[in-house]
Order: sequence, then C-alpha cells, then structure tokens
Amino acid sequence: MESTEYLEELLRLFNLGKGASLPEILEKYLEKTLQIKFQRIIINQDILKEEFMRLHEAFLKILKIYQAANKKMEMSLFSTDQLAKFFYNQGLYALCKDNYLLAGEKFHEAYKLNKRNIFLLIYLGIILTVRKNFYAAEKYFSDALKRDPNYDDACFYAAENFFKAGNYRLALEFYEKTKKLNPAYNEINFRIKNTKEAIILKQRAGKKDSILRRIVNYIRNAFEK
Repeated sequence: MESTEYLEELLRLFNLGKGASLPEILEKYLEKTLQIKFQRIIINQDILKEEFMRLHEAFLKILKIYQAANKKMEMSLFSTDQLAKFFYNQGLYALCKDNYLLAGEKFHEAYKLNKRNIFLLIYLGIILTVRKNFYAAEKYFSDALKRDPNYDDACFYAAENFFKAGNYRLALEFYEKTKKLNPAYNEINFRIKNTKEAIILKQRAGKKDSILRRIVNYIRNAFEK
C-alpha cells in the first residue's frame, strides 16, 4: 500500500495518475525537464538545479518501481530525439552531482544523436574547462556561438575558459560582450574588474621579467668578455 501511494505521489509530479504507461511517463518527464526555465545553463542556479534533479530522480524511482513489477523500460520505447534528450538529461544530472566523467560520457552519447543542441555544446565545454583542456573547450564554445552569436551563457563560459587559460584579453572581450547582451548577468561586473586587474598584473610581471632578463644578460656578457 505504501509503495502504491509513493508511486502515485511520484506520478503526480508529472501530472499523471495511477496506471500511467511507460511511454506516457517518458513523454511527461521529458516535457517537464525541457521546460523553458531549464533552457539555460543551470549548474550555478541552485533553485533550478535542485528542481531539475528532483524531477530526474523521480523519473528514475518510477522506472525502478515499474521494473520491480516486471515492466521494463526498453530503449525501443525512445525515438532518436527522445533518446538524445534522455542522454542529455543524464549528463546534466551527473554534472549537477559533480561527476564530470559520467557527465562527459552521457553528453557524448547525446552529441552523437543531436549535434545541434547549443546547451549540450556549452556543457561539454564546461567539462573540458574543469579538466583544463582549454583548447578543446574553446572549440565547443565557438560552435555554440556559431549557432547563436548573441547567447549570453555561451559568451560567459567562453570568457571563463579564456580566463582560466590565462588569455585575459580575450576573456575581457567576452565578459564585456556578455554584459552587453545581458547587463544583469550574475557577477559580470566582478568578472570584468577581476580580469582587468589580471591584465595589469600580467603586464607588470612581463616588465619585471624583461628587466631581469636584461640584468642576467648583462652579467653573462660581462663574464664572457
């Protein structure tokens, strides 16, 4: 009885009732997790991230209950588009859990089926930035911006990648573009200020290194003579 009530409670999250079929559950799950509010990069937006994780976990719990009742979710139930979306959701859930290895695997499965998903491209770039593979990450952000040059999340994470790679001038360019596209973007003014300071520090370090090199060369030349 308790498990029946629990199942009905989970189904209500997807506006479904007792006896819902697996294809119906799948359709409603994808509809819920692909709402417009989730059509942004949500990993730094705690409220949206937690809501997405709750929906994904509810779907997995429903599948577990159905499987226990000998109602298995066969991959044949998914269309190619649905399968791409499901892999994408699995990757996003893993990323929300900081499991970058699994997230990368699931995102790549989704990418094989749908290379047009701009959010997928950005998330793949974010994972590579975390792994310090800045050059490969840059390609994904570049591809995302080719699809939508005015997408502020793509600009922001491209800037983050440039900054962590030490390319502060390009980082500043993309942070400023992000601000132009979305002046209310979270912490963008701080990022711009921080990047300008990094540029100044790098210039000073370069000058010190140049002076030191001249001194070392002067001493070396003096001894050689």
